[in-house]
Amino acid sequence: MRDSYSGSRFISDPETIKFLQQLDVPLSNIISGNYHDEYTSTFRDWITNSKLNTFVDFEKFSFSVFSHGTTETFDKFHIRHSNRRFRFFKADYAYHKLCYRNFEFLENDVLNSRDAVVISLPFSDTGQEYSYDLVLKQAESLGVPVLVDCCWFGVCSNINFDFSYKCIEAITFSLSKTFPVSRFRIGVRFSKRELQDGLEYYTRDNYTNNISQFIGLSFMNNFSCDYIPTKYKQKQIQLCRSLKITPSKTVLLGLGDDSWGYLNRGGEHNRVCISDFLVD
Repeated sequence: MRDSYSGSRFISDPETIKFLQQLDVPLSNIISGNYHDEYTSTFRDWITNSKLNTFVDFEKFSFSVFSHGTTETFDKFHIRHSNRRFRFFKADYAYHKLCYRNFEFLENDVLNSRDAVVISLPFSDTGQEYSYDLVLKQAESLGVPVLVDCCWFGVCSNINFDFSYKCIEAITFSLSKTFPVSRFRIGVRFSKRELQDGLEYYTRDNYTNNISQFIGLSFMNNFSCDYIPTKYKQKQIQLCRSLKITPSKTVLLGLGDDSWGYLNRGGEHNRVCISDFLVD
């Protein structure tokens, strides 16, 4: 049985749940439609309209494509750099160690020029920054390609998304942590150049997921990226105080002491998911 504080889940916010339940999805129109350009443009605007977070050089990532969550972007990065050793932190997204065959944790060895790095911002294990600048500076000096995973955007605040490093090949976002749409796999990838992979070929042939894009557009046009962190920040602080844990910059997480060690994911933190307890 899943522990109530384990994993990571969107907050079952009544307004977004109701919006999804009442959403009219016109299948006959969606089948023949092409939402991609509107979708990626809206996603970019939705991100940059944040008042709670800041961005550096995001505008340099001018190429954008639909991705099934952030996960499909990881797969394409893996294929593109299959001759490299993949590097990520032990407590980052578990998918990496399950699917990348040639990898080594960042904690276990120094970077070298034949590596490729995947790093999350906010960090998957804390919901805030973790060794981001340290790793990116090392990757920059070695010419190592980096993919930045921003799947926690939409539930975070006070994060500086610094995309100024030349080594960053692509950045990816998803709506799965923000809204009750995780099973629709609604994501996007931004890059500084065309990467000439499956995601771009899908787009060229209008072979992308129209239903997911339509649902994503509907949510982004009706709810700000700051909606969830603004609405639940005070509840997060109060709940974390009662649990004697530290509030994360990601509103649905707290960080626990050694008494929460059973939740440890391999790193130095004990991530506590409080999503289920933020709604009365």
